[in-house]
Order: sequence, then C-alpha cells, then structure tokens
Amino acid sequence: MAKNDCYVIVYRVLMYLYNCLRQDEVVDMQKLTPEYLHINQRYFEYIFDTLNDEGLILNKAHYEDMLGKHLESDIMISPKGISFLHENSTIDKVKKSVKGIAVIISDIPGL
Repeated sequence: MAKNDCYVIVYRVLMYLYNCLRQDEVVDMQKLTPEYLHINQRYFEYIFDTLNDEGLILNKAHYEDMLGKHLESDIMISPKGISFLHENSTIDKVKKSVKGIAVIISDIPGL
C-alpha cells in the first residue's frame, strides 16, 4: 500500500493519538497537518471527517472559520478507535503489507 493510502493515513493518525493517550502526552498539532502527512487539504479533511463520523476519535474533529477547517487541539482516539486498530482486517493488512512498521508511522513518538 502507498504511504498516502487512506488506511495507511488512518492507521498513522490513530496510532499517534493512541500513543499520546497511553503516554499521557499532549497531541502535537503540527503532526496532524496535511503537510506533515504528505496529503492534500481535501483528502485530509475527508479522512478526519470520516474518523469523526465513524466515532473513531473523540471531540469534534475540527472547527471552521473564514480561513478554513482547523483540527481541535483536544482531539483524541475513542475506545472504538482503539478497537479499530486491533480488530479491523484492513488495518491488519496495512500492518502486514508495508515493509517495516516504521515506514508507516515514521516520526511518530513512542513507537
């Protein structure tokens, strides 16, 4: 799978949020940007809207103002998101298909 595949991005984001929760670290909002994830703004919004709509993250994913959409700083993984990481067959394929987990989750602390 490509680094910008939807499920790869979802995995990276959810693992990052899960690690922040487990390690009692504040989410670095600079790591949750389209530029950091190497995707375009529309794709970024789609992914976070989907994570929010599916209940995989807690708190509203973003707010919108005159400058566009911005992620909320209190974003965190939900219990459903944690289960998704451990039980979803597609996420399991992501883990297995990419050589070395570091390729998927590069620059994510705690892994």
